Amino acid sequence: MKTTDVRCPVCGSMNKKLYLEETGGSMECDCCGSTVLLRKTQDNAHASEKAFFWQIVRTWPGNMMAG
Repeated sequence: MKTTDVRCPVCGSMNKKLYLEETGGSMECDCCGSTVLLRKTQDNAHASEKAFFWQIVRTWPGNMMAG
């Protein structure tokens, strides 16, 4: 199964070796705990190679510490 490295759109940390196909495109950031839903999208510039990338669909905030 192919793994993907994804940068969290909330905190910017890199989450490595994620199995996005197995989780249906959802990931939880190891650093901030935010949940991100990603969608598999074909790269039209390289359609002949069937290249794709993961595009952010929605984010949910992680556990925020009350201050």
